Amino acid sequence: MQDRVIGVGVIGCGEIAQLMHLPYLQELPAFRIAALCDISPGTVDKIGEHYSVAARYSDHRALLADPNIDAVVICTYDHGGMVADAIRAGKHLIVEKPLAFTPQEARPLVEQAERSGLVALVGYMKFYDPGYEIGLERIAAIGRPKSIHVHDFAGRFDRYGKLYTQTRIADVSADLLAAGRNAVAKRIEAALGPDHAGYRDLYHLLLSLGSHDLAVMRGAFGAPSGVVHARQTGPNQLLAVLDYDGVPCLLDVALAQYEWWDEWIHVHGEREEVRIDFQNPYFRNASAIVRVREAIGETASERVIPGIPDTAFRREWQHFADCILAGAKPRTPLSGGLADLDLAVQIIQAMPPKKVLAAAAPTTA
Repeated sequence: MQDRVIGVGVIGCGEIAQLMHLPYLQELPAFRIAALCDISPGTVDKIGEHYSVAARYSDHRALLADPNIDAVVICTYDHGGMVADAIRAGKHLIVEKPLAFTPQEARPLVEQAERSGLVALVGYMKFYDPGYEIGLERIAAIGRPKSIHVHDFAGRFDRYGKLYTQTRIADVSADLLAAGRNAVAKRIEAALGPDHAGYRDLYHLLLSLGSHDLAVMRGAFGAPSGVVHARQTGPNQLLAVLDYDGVPCLLDVALAQYEWWDEWIHVHGEREEVRIDFQNPYFRNASAIVRVREAIGETASERVIPGIPDTAFRREWQHFADCILAGAKPRTPLSGGLADLDLAVQIIQAMPPKKVLAAAAPTTA
């Protein structure tokens, strides 16, 4: 059983597939790239040539019917329906975050995955970051925190492109792409309700940039007991105060054009502080850095604990193989993705009402 090689179908051959998933699938001996799928025929052919993959599809359902596929990684824009199809086809899966765009879409997926017995992971790669693992140990040693701060202002997303060779072929209709995004927007508005549908784009930010922060916060502290306060503090910025059984947690998420990566968790205890500084997720072999401030006798001491130089995406795939081949317990099951969607909706619905602005009526001459 341990000698089995897992045939993986890659659904969606865009940026994250090209930069992270495909290189590690090619490198790790537990896997082979068995098939590729993308709505861009030019992209799937170019990537297929590069990785010498003959099985190429434009419809994910055709890929799922391929008997050479044992598992899939879903890297498309809209994930929920493909997760359901993969489970129905009996394929193990990793789905990039978010699990789906709304809790209503995600809840049945969790139930279906649990009934199927398949290995189904949400691609929360930060859970596999060596520095995050060290940080969790230090946070647990604090005991009950006095306060928690989770911060993500990210940084520039146009700098790392020069580090990699990417294939970008514009052979998909702009109208087709727009129709898909508009359909998602309508589903999000329905999930938020008419009084909060005006926060649709902010919710989308929380699911894209902020979803990893919701996940690592849950990994460290579990689910909060409630949302005390939430506000939109800028066009692409939100602030929320969460309650962890009397311990306040400040969550602030925004897009900033920094030349550095600005994402961290800072936990204050009674006698010790722990901070986990995450690295740019597109940098390979760069894990989170843990900073500890503590007392040594009657004086203060500060330590920096660098993470092991490994890549979280690579470790995620190694864990996936362990789950399939050795029965390891999944660290990022679909249930966690659902919990994060539920919290994201709670945060938005704790904000003041904001309805969708009605479209302006056409003028007449």
